[in-house]
This record gives sequence, C-alpha cells and structure tokens, in this order.
Amino acid sequence: MVKAASALCTLSLLFLLSVTPVISAQTPTQASVESLVEQFIEAFNAGDFDTMSAFYQHSATTSFNERRTEQEDRVLHQQLTGMLGTLSLQNIEILDSEGVRLTATASTPGSVAEFRFKLVGDPPRIDGFSVGIPPDGSNDALSSAEAEHAAPGNVQDDSPFGFLTSAKGVYQSQVLVQSDGSLLLVWVQKGLYGLDLFAARMQEDGEFSRPVRVNQHSLNGYTGDEARPGIALGEDGTVAVVWTGGSMNIMLAVGSNYGEEFEAPVKLNQDDGRAFRTMPSVALSPDGTAHAVWLDPRSAPKGMEEPSDLYHASVKNGVVIESNLTERQASTVCGCCRPYIAIDDNNNFDIVFRNASENGYRDISRIGGTTGSLSEPQPTSPPIWKLNACPLAGPIVSQGGTLWKDASTGSWRMLFSTDANADPAELFTDRDDLDLIRSPRTVSGREAWVLVGANPNSLIATYHDGEWQVVRDDLPAWAASAVVSDGQLIVIGNKGGKLYTTIQTLE
Repeated sequence: MVKAASALCTLSLLFLLSVTPVISAQTPTQASVESLVEQFIEAFNAGDFDTMSAFYQHSATTSFNERRTEQEDRVLHQQLTGMLGTLSLQNIEILDSEGVRLTATASTPGSVAEFRFKLVGDPPRIDGFSVGIPPDGSNDALSSAEAEHAAPGNVQDDSPFGFLTSAKGVYQSQVLVQSDGSLLLVWVQKGLYGLDLFAARMQEDGEFSRPVRVNQHSLNGYTGDEARPGIALGEDGTVAVVWTGGSMNIMLAVGSNYGEEFEAPVKLNQDDGRAFRTMPSVALSPDGTAHAVWLDPRSAPKGMEEPSDLYHASVKNGVVIESNLTERQASTVCGCCRPYIAIDDNNNFDIVFRNASENGYRDISRIGGTTGSLSEPQPTSPPIWKLNACPLAGPIVSQGGTLWKDASTGSWRMLFSTDANADPAELFTDRDDLDLIRSPRTVSGREAWVLVGANPNSLIATYHDGEWQVVRDDLPAWAASAVVSDGQLIVIGNKGGKLYTTIQTLE
C-alpha cells in the first residue's frame, strides 16, 4: 500500500527540511541571491532564530502546503544548527530549474554541506530549502595497505581506551559487556576514503585487541548519535552489527569469537533504489538468527524521507528474508526516529518505533509476536504529540514498558508507558534545568539501568517498587554509552570527533 504523504521529517541523513514546488518564473540575479545567502548564513551561524524563522515560515510540506508551528520551527532550528555547527561559504550556483545550489563547509562533522533553495518573487525570497551532507560512496574499495593506514593509532593514556582517545574523527562509539565478561568497543571513524566501522575486544590483560574493520565499503556520511550502528550479542560469542552504507543500503555483518573476526557484510534491503534508509536496530533470536529493523522510504519521491515504512529482515547463514511491517497502514512511519527491537529467550519480539497517525500525531507504536507471526502496529499510549516534523527521538523497551523522549509540551521530557489506554508517566520532571539531549538506552551489564543523556549532567535511572528512580546524576553531558563491569561504571561518548571516557568505581 502506498502511504499517504505525511508531514516531512525535521532532520535525518540529509537534514531534509520542507520544500515547495513553487519556482520563480524569473531567474534571480547573482547579486540578489548573494545578499539572501549572506543573510541566511549570518543568521545560521549566530543561532538567530528570530531571523531564521522568516526562512522557515516560507517552507511548506510538499503534499499539504501546511505551515509548521513556531514550536516545531524552533525544534528544527536547534537540531539543524546543533548538527551542522557553523557554515563557511564555498560556492553559490544559480540553477534555472531548481533555484539555487549552495555549498558550504559545516564545522560539524567537518564536511561540505549542500543546500538547495527554492526561490520565488522579485527580489527573491526562499520558499523552502533542503540541506544535507552528501553520502560519500566513492573510493569504497580499499586496498589492505589503505585499510591499515585508515585504522586507529595506538597512543596510550591511563585508561584502557587510550589507543582511541587520541584519535580524530571518531563518532558513534558504543561499549558492551559480552557473555564471557569481555568488553566490546564499536565505533565509526573517518579515514582516508570515508567513514569506516571498527570493533575491538578487551583482552584478559585489560588491553584492547587490534581493531577489526567490519565494513568493506564506506558508511553513510551522517555521524549523528541517533543513526549509530545497531549491535546485538549472542551467548556463544556471536556479534551482529547493522549500519547504513554510503549507497544508503542497510548492511549487516556477523562476527564470531566475541568480535575478533567478522564475515563479509550482506545487504538487508532487497531493492536497488537509492532511498534514504536509516536508523537500523538489530537483535539475535535464540536460534542465532539476526533480526534487523530500519526506516525505509523506498516508496517516497526521490530525495524525500517520507512516506516511510518500517522494514524487517532476518538473516541466517547468509540468507536474507525481508518484509514490510507497516505496509497495511495508510499513514507514514516517522522518517528519522530510531526504532528498537528486542527478542527474549522464548522468541517473543518487542519492536517499538515512532509512528505517524493520519490525524497528525507522532507517537510510539509497538509490534509484538514471534517469528513469522508479528502483529500489526499498536499504540503504546493515547495520542500525545501533534507534530509536522520528526524529532529524532527514538524509543526503547525497558522494565516491561516503553520509554521515550517527548516534547509535546514545548520542552523535552521522558515518558514511560505500560498501558496503551492510560497516560504515560512523566519522569525526572522534578529536576530543574534538566535538558534531555539524547534518547534513552540500556546500560550493558546491568540491563535494569537506563542511561539518559542530558545537560548539565547525564543520569542513570532504574525501575524500583513501581517507579523510576535516579541512581546517578553526576555523569558528563557527552555520555552516550555505558557498561557495568567488575564493579566499575564505564561511560563513553563523543564530542567534536573525539572519544571521551570516564570510569568510576561503584559502591
């Protein structure tokens, strides 16, 4: 079923904003375009929402020509400026049929961003624009010598992560405890020919093994935390890692010996179109089959994130079986909120994702069941957030319920639901000046704990006696992944393309 085109996502792999089909009948002059672009970049770099709001106000969704609310524009503006940093103009090109193409260097993640403006009127004004970091699919094939050169260095410091903390261009780092007690470190790193995905296992002497490059071709260029690779661990030392490739395909590699070696990656999506697939998550079933879910807008117009579907693929012995989990619903799936999948020892699935209803709400839905008999999506709460954008805020399943970020009240809050017919519980609302900056994720090695990235300090919470309680609120704002191992809390994160870590002894 073709989805009804819903409101366009705020940001994703292309940071795509709304665009209209309106094009000026008269080609604008170079001087008028340069003046407009200068205003745009000056306001963008200053974080000046009041000036930038004029640009957003002229943006409209492709299908319905709806205007976003000021709250939605502010969320969009904050996410866009936060993820691109500041812009340095490189080139302005006037295109007769597409308005204006602008290239600029974005300080985060240190790449060239490409803007496309739609112009209308004389003097011209912006009537919608898109901006993205073009995926680097070129020079994918690395020779062994080039791969060695692209691998991380081995500079030591006083932590077991010393070989990586001095490296540059490190993103989306994650650390997990494996069934044998060893730690597995997985990260994305910028090399000579794009982004690569590495894994390293901590050995008995406390040092990490030589990093293993998991991918064969470069990854997609977006390094935002929400689009991090998905990782699943098996009891027998199996490791499944899933990611978005430079050609926008969803790739999965299965490792053995606790992550010290990996098989060649396989492509999960079984179509050949270049849709903006993203946000993959993976789990292992009791029989060792890898199950992945991801956002897939293959039925959307070219360059659009929506309408999108939630796809699932199972992989066993290299054989891929793919299915569309949301083909029966008319509305789109939210195109850039990370989905989550978990499978218990009895082969029961828990899949949660941000769905979009036909009446404009974007809340969390759940899919349950077992292999071959997964349910249709069901809401996890009453309707809450009416939104014409995508908030980059994916859910997880924890302690018998669904946990997720919501900003329907105008500021971020954490919600927890165990009953789809009752209002979810609001968490951490008693804490002054707490700004939630990342979606929740489980602490490996102590799955009852949940890490919540926040300013000024990240926190860890646990569910006890029927309610969520904060057990640590002194963690750095960059905290993005955490484990409990040998009586220690190990926290890692990334900032400015570098790995940060803190290790604290637990009482």
